[in-house]
Amino acid sequence: MRQPAFTINTIDDLAAGAEALFELDPRFRVLHEQNGLPRLRRREGGLAGLAHIVVGQLISTKAANSIWARVETALSPFDVARISEMQVSDLASHGLTRAKATAIINAARAENEGAFSFELLAGLDDDGAAAELKKLRGVGQWTADIYLVTCLGRCDAWPAGDLAVRVGVQLFEQLGDVPSIADMPVHAERWRPWRAVAACYLWGLYASNRQREVGI
Repeated sequence: MRQPAFTINTIDDLAAGAEALFELDPRFRVLHEQNGLPRLRRREGGLAGLAHIVVGQLISTKAANSIWARVETALSPFDVARISEMQVSDLASHGLTRAKATAIINAARAENEGAFSFELLAGLDDDGAAAELKKLRGVGQWTADIYLVTCLGRCDAWPAGDLAVRVGVQLFEQLGDVPSIADMPVHAERWRPWRAVAACYLWGLYASNRQREVGI
C-alpha cells in the first residue's frame, strides 16, 4: 500500500488535522481551548533523524539535547559511508551508550551497503515503513513509531509505547493507572486516522502537567 495522501509537515497541516480530530472527539477541542495548538513535532529524516530519535530514547529531554549537540557535531553532515566505518567506542565517547552507538552505525552500514533506504520509506504505508525500520538492528517499535510521526509526518502513526503519550492518555481519560502498551490501541481507535495529532496533544498535556507538578 502507498502512504496516505495527507502528511503533517507544517503547523497549518497540524491545525487542519486538529480540526478533523475535534470532530471525532470533542474533548480535544476543550483541551485545545485550554492549552492551544500543540508543538509541531517534525525533524529532518534520514540517518540524522533516526540518530536523533535513538539518542533521546529513555533519557530526559535535557540530557538528550546535551548529548545530541555533541553527536550532531561529530556526525554532521551524516555521510553514511564515513559513519559506517566508525568504531562504536568512538561514537559512544560523545555520551551515547554502546547500544545506541551501535544502532546508529548499523543503520549507516545498512544504507551504505544498499540493504536499506531511508528515501524509500516515503513510498510505504505506515506498517510497511515501520517494518522496514525494524529490520535495522537496534531499532524497535518505539523508535519506528517516533520516526513515522516526527520524520515522515504520518497523520495516523500511534506511538503506543511512548511513556509520555501513555501518561497523557491516563490524564485525558482520567484513568486510575497509566495504560499498558497493549491497551493503548483501544484508547486511540476512535481517533483514527488522526492518531498522531492526538499524540501531539497528549504530549502537550503530559508536559503541562509536569510543569504544574514542579511549579514552573
